[in-house]
Formats: sequence, structure tokens, C-alpha cells
Amino acid sequence: MTAMPRIRRIIEGMSMSMSMSMSMSASHRTIALLSALLLAAMPVLANAAQVRWPLAWKAGDAWTYETESIDRSIEDGQPQAMRITDLTEIRVNEANANGYVQTWTTRGSRVETVEGDRSNVDMLAPILDDFDGYGIVVELGADGRYRRLRNLDETSTKIRTAMQPITRLNSQKMLDGDGTKLAKADREAVEAMVEMQLAALFESFFSRDVVETMTTAHIRTFTGFVGGTFATGKRYRDAEPMRSPHSGKPLPAKREYTLTVDKRNPNLARLRWTHTLDPNGDVDALWLLASEFANDDIKNIRGEGRPQDLMLQEKGSVLFRRDTGVIELLQTDVVSRYGAAHDERERNRMRLVGAVRTWAEEDATTKR
Repeated sequence: MTAMPRIRRIIEGMSMSMSMSMSMSASHRTIALLSALLLAAMPVLANAAQVRWPLAWKAGDAWTYETESIDRSIEDGQPQAMRITDLTEIRVNEANANGYVQTWTTRGSRVETVEGDRSNVDMLAPILDDFDGYGIVVELGADGRYRRLRNLDETSTKIRTAMQPITRLNSQKMLDGDGTKLAKADREAVEAMVEMQLAALFESFFSRDVVETMTTAHIRTFTGFVGGTFATGKRYRDAEPMRSPHSGKPLPAKREYTLTVDKRNPNLARLRWTHTLDPNGDVDALWLLASEFANDDIKNIRGEGRPQDLMLQEKGSVLFRRDTGVIELLQTDVVSRYGAAHDERERNRMRLVGAVRTWAEEDATTKR
């Protein structure tokens, strides 16, 4: 609700009072008018003990974010790191009582090696080029929460099409580099077998569930708390499940989150959370995650009891405008580990183009 109706009603009321008491001095009338206007224009700052995150999306709304993702991992004992940047536009296509439809479009993606070899960068660069300007169409519920990926089939096909020449090239390099010279017929037989294996791998690694998880994880995070009402400073705890970063399957977890009002700008609110895998949760789900991290069949790694040294944790922070609900800054830091088989850290950042707060300012604020 905007302040304009309140201002109009206050001015009308003041006009009636003025007609009844013409003896009020001009200075008193000015002070009364300014006070009324000030009170009416500050609904967003009222009731600071409780903050509602407004869900004010309208059809035609659009925002552009500068995004950055830095992924660090250990591969064959060597540290590897790469950085991806792009511009992401979020456009509201539909907004009604049933929910919302948004299109998320990335443009100008760039990937670079931060540490280690360039193999992953060389593999990702052409895929990012293929998806430049491509829109992910998502449906959200009336509460603003993620519901489904509307163009999932089209997106799955596009990912598979982009990945096929790369996987075939890697397979060809493996055949050419094993030092074994094969007769033409034998080589054709091996290549046919490799094609069958690749087809099976594509069905597994690029299933509908996996594609949806890969392409919408950041969207689920972006919409995870919108529309809620929070007591400032209160520490909330729940058992909201996490999702496997590979298969998207639900995982037992514990979550804590707290909202505070920014001290420098009371129109900004900051919500921080920590979401951690529960090592005492469903043992089958834990072993499934361990097998995904180890890139091995679960029957090959499952032992007695629970998997040891298995970790998945996300720490996040979102800064949003209290008057409009628009997100200014969003950051997540994800750590995943399973013994010596898997060790990865990923930082993701989104900053609204034209935001009042820079990342340097936010980092300085949150470190105090």
C-alpha cells in the first residue's frame, strides 16, 4: 500500500478542521501539515519490531542483476577454481491470484580460470555461449515460492544438445590417447559401445530432475523467503530439507535464520541463514548424497552405519527493500565435502543494477 491514499485522507481531514477553526495561525497549520505528511509517508518504517517482506510483483516488472559465481574444488589433489559472471534479467510475465510466471534470462556470460588448468573453462565456454539470451521460464505460487520449470523439456533438450559434442570430443581424446592402435573394425565397435555408454550417461546425468535442479537452484534461493513476516533479531529454527546439488533429491537438514533492519538505511532489511545437512537424518539419503559426491554407485561405497566426513552447508544473506520487496543483494556460500573423494566451495552473488549498496559496503557492514 502506498502512502498517497493516506496523504489524501489526511489533507481532506485537515481542510475540514481548517474550515472550522480559521483562527489557527499559519505557522501552526504548516507544522500540522508537515507532521501529518511525514507520518503518512513512513508506513514502511513503522513497527520495526516486525518486518513484512512485501510481495509486490506485477506483470511487466523487470530487474537486472550482476551475477558472479566462483567455484573452488580439489581435483586429483590439485586446487582448481573458476569464475563465471553475467547479467541476469528477471521479468514478470504473469501475476494473478494463482501465482506468478517469471522469465530468467542470462546475457554476456564470461568464464575464466582463477586457479589450476583450463579444461573446465574450455568445456563450459561454448555451453555458456549457447545459452546466451536463453530464458528459463518458472512458475511461482501465490506465496512467491518456486513451483516448477515451465520450459523444462525444451531446456533439457538444449542442455543435451550443447553437451553432446563436448562429451564425444572427450571420448575421442580418450580413444586416441590410450596408446592402443585398433583395427578399423575394432575401433568402430569400441566407438559404438562408447556411444551407448554416453546415451546411458546422458539419461542419468541430464534427467529431468537433474536439469531442473541445475537450472533453478539459484531461483529457489532467490524466492526462498519472500512474502514472509519476521520478528527482527529473532533466531528462527526449522528442519527445512536441503536438495542434493546433483540430483535434486531432498536431504535431511537443519536451518537457522535471522532478520535485522539495516542501521544505515532503515528501508533495507537483511536476512541471514545457515542451512546444514543433518548427519543424524535419513541414512539412505545420506549415503545417496555420498555416492553422488564420490561419483560412484551407492552399492560400491556404502558401509556400516552412516557416511563419515560428509558435509553440505549453505550460508546465505539477502538484502531487500522494505517498501517494495525488491532484492538488492544476494549471496550464498556453499561447502560440500565427502572424505578425500569430494571437496568443493562455491560462492554466488547477485547485485541489482542500480542498487544503493555495493558489495564492498555490504562486506564492511556485515563484518562489524
